Amino acid sequence: MKIKCGLALLASLVLVSGCSQKISSSRVAADPAAAPAPVAQEHKLGTAWGEDVYSKVTTVDAKRMHSSPDSVAKVLYSAAASNNGQYTNEIVLSSVRMRVQTENNRDFALNRYKNGEFSFSANDGERYQLFFYNTSPSKTYEVVTAVDGLDVISGRSGSLRNSGYLVSPKGTLVIEGFRKSDSSVAAFRFAKPDDSYAASSLAGEKENVGVIGVAVYEMALPGLPDCQPQAFPGDAKYAPAPCKKP
Repeated sequence: MKIKCGLALLASLVLVSGCSQKISSSRVAADPAAAPAPVAQEHKLGTAWGEDVYSKVTTVDAKRMHSSPDSVAKVLYSAAASNNGQYTNEIVLSSVRMRVQTENNRDFALNRYKNGEFSFSANDGERYQLFFYNTSPSKTYEVVTAVDGLDVISGRSGSLRNSGYLVSPKGTLVIEGFRKSDSSVAAFRFAKPDDSYAASSLAGEKENVGVIGVAVYEMALPGLPDCQPQAFPGDAKYAPAPCKKP
């Protein structure tokens, strides 16, 4: 499976932007509702194909530990005022913590419901990003994400079979938009449903706007590569890397 993985430059930028963030704080309401309230048509929002944002990645081979995700989350957003949820600023996805943030790294207040869904209130035209932090000191996770029913990497219909981004042990990941190339994304911006990317994509449906879906998979530890014939030892300048003997 081919997985997108951030290069060192991107990782360093993410770490700098996240240094002052608190990973465990939250605020709680007394009696959360069973499920989010229906959203009136005039309050619905989608996500537009925004401006170009530099985001460098590379593709690597990786294998999931299990075929089913370790954890999934459904996050609803709209312009409606927040309602009876249990307020928090992060979503727990196995060892990965997820936050929805403004472009200035401010956390949106999330409403958590008894049915396991989340929701938050947003403003038309506002830019946002998805922030992930891997709390595990040893496990790597793959984060597969769809916005308005569209995969954030390929733009195809969201599916658990799609490839995602890797987040290394104790590492962070910021998804800022729909991927355009190995070096840029189209920024996430809240918009009216008619102005959303889903409304102007062959793979999209306007009826699917207002939903962020996330699945997290633990990744298998990489094994040693098969041993290959080597040049005469005297011709090699350095010691060869470990390999798996036949």
